[in-house]
Amino acid sequence: MDEAQPELGQVEAVRRNSYAWSTGEITGAFLEALRDRGTILASLCRGCGTVAVPPNSFCEACGSTMRDWREVGPRGVVMSWARVEAPFDGAPLEAPFRYVLVRLAGADTSILHLAPDDDAVRIGVTVAPEFREERTGSITDIKWFVPEV
Repeated sequence: MDEAQPELGQVEAVRRNSYAWSTGEITGAFLEALRDRGTILASLCRGCGTVAVPPNSFCEACGSTMRDWREVGPRGVVMSWARVEAPFDGAPLEAPFRYVLVRLAGADTSILHLAPDDDAVRIGVTVAPEFREERTGSITDIKWFVPEV
């Protein structure tokens, strides 16, 4: 008896899964400070003294525990940026806008966030966060970083 190979088919589908994510102690404290006080917290390394924002549990430079807090910013300097011209699914803002890497005053690392599509947003420019009036405990409590005039 000769068995024929089965014909293979293909099914296309889109899956969406809802989930809950626990922020944990470090990220939770960072988000609470944004929501409740409109301040930006960084973690301080007990080993090498690195100040990291967003805060980490362990230092990326030396591996030591980071359990001490330090308020940084709110102003910072643009280290890099990229312009988004076209809309895309899941975009955080309506295009055009800019992604910016900002080194906040008092920090040794940079934070990736958003900025308006403004030619004044360039490397070396001082920017400040624009906080939303109603904050929920999310990184989006900072609407974006705007250039200081």
